[in-house]
Amino acid sequence: MGGFSLLELIVAFVVFALAFGFLMQIVSGSLRNARQSAHYTQAALLAQSRLAEMGAGELLKPGSESGRFDNRYRWRLDVTPVEAPVAANGNIDAMALELMRLELVVEWREGVRERDAHFVTMRIQQKSG
Repeated sequence: MGGFSLLELIVAFVVFALAFGFLMQIVSGSLRNARQSAHYTQAALLAQSRLAEMGAGELLKPGSESGRFDNRYRWRLDVTPVEAPVAANGNIDAMALELMRLELVVEWREGVRERDAHFVTMRIQQKSG
């Protein structure tokens, strides 16, 4: 008769169980990475919209402000003036423009972990004074 012995069945079941467990770890890791990627993408979209609003219609003022996008995402913005670049001849161009550095931090909670993403851009504007 050409059947399987009990030992062969047990070995086959153990190999199957180990392979299935390994496969489940890969799937759960992939799902976790996809969820984390979705949160970072959402943070980037929210940051892009917030930074696009900055300096539209009014002059930027140095300082910090913060707020919430929704129940999950918060933001913190720091606006700082940047020194005028030195020209090739060593002089600082005395223009009626100033350069402002905007740093936006978007924060959210993912399970028990606190996550954040940092975004930095520059804006040029007329000097206010």
